[in-house]
Amino acid sequence: MVKLKWFAAAALAAACAALCGCGIDTQSSLKELTDPYITRYECTLAEYGGQDILERFDYIRVTLTDKENMELSYKYRGEEPKSYTCTYEYDEKTGELSAEAGFLGVNYNGKVKIENGKFTFSYPLAGRQLIMRFES
Repeated sequence: MVKLKWFAAAALAAACAALCGCGIDTQSSLKELTDPYITRYECTLAEYGGQDILERFDYIRVTLTDKENMELSYKYRGEEPKSYTCTYEYDEKTGELSAEAGFLGVNYNGKVKIENGKFTFSYPLAGRQLIMRFES
């Protein structure tokens, strides 16, 4: 169980290194129209090595707090919430977000492309594939 939690935590840190989304509502504020990607995103799918790991969590969220900083927060069922922060860069021309996060002495780099306010993050971790989908 400890090994599984370590892999899940490492997977989440890797996800922090590569997550973002983009979408505009017709009722949006000026901030949302100028920087529509700065918001909170909910994980709607999380698989590790073909197994559904999302069912083990109350939530997994990525929040872009401003033009440089993001926070990955999650809560295992029955446990206290946890969060990690890192910086990111967003290319408005290509719709790509790139970030680097460190966790347990390992740096994770990642990049995602945003389409219709959704993105899917895929990352090899300990010989298995982590796949996570986020939506704003």
